[in-house]
Amino acid sequence: MSIFSRIFKIGQASANKVVEKFEKPELMLEQAIADKEKQIREVKQSVQQVIATERQSKAQLEKEKAEKFQWEQKAEAAMRAGREDLAVKALERASEHESRAASLEPVWQGQQSSVAELKQEVIKMEAEVAEYRRNKDFIIAQSKAAQVKKDIYEAKARMTTNRSPDDLMARMKAKAERQGYEADAAKEMADNSGSTRLEDEFKSLGSSAANPDVQSKLDALKAKLGTTTPG
Repeated sequence: MSIFSRIFKIGQASANKVVEKFEKPELMLEQAIADKEKQIREVKQSVQQVIATERQSKAQLEKEKAEKFQWEQKAEAAMRAGREDLAVKALERASEHESRAASLEPVWQGQQSSVAELKQEVIKMEAEVAEYRRNKDFIIAQSKAAQVKKDIYEAKARMTTNRSPDDLMARMKAKAERQGYEADAAKEMADNSGSTRLEDEFKSLGSSAANPDVQSKLDALKAKLGTTTPG
């Protein structure tokens, strides 16, 4: 079975595998059909030659039979005329044509059978081409669907094995979170900066000086400890 015959066997799993090996299934299928049609034309030419030969053999057979009949008629005429010698010669000629006809009969019958077989073969081949054309679009659609499915799975496989985009997103997310924490820390440090603490100390100092009771207690504590207020 040729490769093109395998292609057109719809329903066989091997058909899809064969088609998938072709870069352009459309062109390959068209070529397969063109090759088959060329083969049919060549077969038809051969059949025509066989038919011509068969017709020629048949005509020769009919001629030999006709000659046989005519010489038999001549033999009868010679006998009626009292010419036995001519009748014998006529019968000899009739026998020659009968022998030739007997030899041609099986030859012609064989050629006739060959013509019938070849005609059936041409009909079968033409039916195959018609089936090829009907199934061509279906096979191409199957091939394209299989290719799309293959591309999808290959893309998924690449996405699974190549984690770079996911890793990049994870790193960017972690960096953003880190920057958020650093911003909060900067804000906290700004709120607790030295200038703020100094201002608070002055506020506290002012608050203590404004309270006589606190000041007197402070002076008493210093006297007890023998310390003086820094000047």
